[in-house]
Amino acid sequence: MFTQPIISLLSLLALATLLFSCGDEKNVDPTEDNERITTISLQFINKADPKDAVVLTLDNIGADGTQPTSSSTSGSLKPYAAYSMAVVLGDRSKNPAEDVTAKIKAEANEHLFVYTPSSGLNLGITLSDLDTNPAPGPYPVGLTANASTGPPSTGKLNVVLRHQPGTKNGKATPGTSDLDVNFDVVVR
Repeated sequence: MFTQPIISLLSLLALATLLFSCGDEKNVDPTEDNERITTISLQFINKADPKDAVVLTLDNIGADGTQPTSSSTSGSLKPYAAYSMAVVLGDRSKNPAEDVTAKIKAEANEHLFVYTPSSGLNLGITLSDLDTNPAPGPYPVGLTANASTGPPSTGKLNVVLRHQPGTKNGKATPGTSDLDVNFDVVVR
């Protein structure tokens, strides 16, 4: 008499256990703390004309690594040009301010910059620095890069700094994001 409700309840519990115990473990997040970054600058130097330098800066970045409250640009990138690019990171929430660039360089085996231009922005970026991870590494880091522009365009450049202690494989996943911001970029 009570057999049918008990069997139904046990079946429901077994199904719930099965559903909630299975998961995608490919993106397990590292447990180490992410870096605190309040300022990022991208410094572009034209390889054919070193006097042509463009600096893009985002400041007052939130504690979660997103939503800066101010930005500055020293100019626009020239069309059909090749640039050397370097990243400068800082944490101005500390007194004195901390140079996060040096920390990322020291922990290069745990970090990866991912640069993604928006659709229509004629900008290509190739990472030029490598970490010291053993084979199958080394892997790119992204504190320095080569950038090339195409015809005039405007758009956003998404910059993500991935924190991947013990899991870095040269790809954007696994890991967590220390930084995820967008720069307005003009090529003209």
